[in-house]
Amino acid sequence: MREFRSILPSILHKRGFDVLPVTIEIGDYVLTPDTCVERKSVSDLIGSLSNGRLYNQCQTMTRHYKRSIILIEFDQNKSFSFKGKYWGLGRRLEPGEHNVVSKLILLTMHFPQLRLIWSPSVHFTAEVFEFLKQDKEQPDMKSVAEVTEKQLPAAYSTDKYDIATKDFLLCLPGVNLYNVYTIMNKVTCIADLCNASKDELTSILSNAQNAEILYDCLHKNLVSC
Repeated sequence: MREFRSILPSILHKRGFDVLPVTIEIGDYVLTPDTCVERKSVSDLIGSLSNGRLYNQCQTMTRHYKRSIILIEFDQNKSFSFKGKYWGLGRRLEPGEHNVVSKLILLTMHFPQLRLIWSPSVHFTAEVFEFLKQDKEQPDMKSVAEVTEKQLPAAYSTDKYDIATKDFLLCLPGVNLYNVYTIMNKVTCIADLCNASKDELTSILSNAQNAEILYDCLHKNLVSC
């Protein structure tokens, strides 16, 4: 509903869209049964990347929608940079905010089905929406309104991997976004991972150094003598 404070719904209406005001927990616009869009300004993007909110939004959105999109709007008449003072923030970036590009790259690696669209204006955004909806089925508003962050309907889920297990594995040394899915494809459970020999881990990870780091972590005593 907060989107109705912007001019985009009015522009969409003028282009022939039927914009229905529905309170939804996930995303800002649901264009088709499979397409959800989270709309952000550059300043909002920087803030949500820094505090982790965007990660949570992408996690819930990609669980429920096959086509999950982050649409980032900027002013085509104003240049911006992710370094130094950004015009939309009115302040200099904090030290933790400088690696925005790196965080965006990690975000797309963690959610490979996620798509980023950069829009120079609300009019361009309306054109993108029109393209995404072309010849597509209309979403059912009742179903959209019933989708919550706590639900995980199997019909909409595109991630066959257990989210909690994946996040746990990523906390282990030697495990990263490049090999976590390989581990989950080749190992049945955490117990099997712990019981694997160093050679088996090397075969799974295809990297002897990462395998050794992971093996040492799993087999070292928690309390040193």
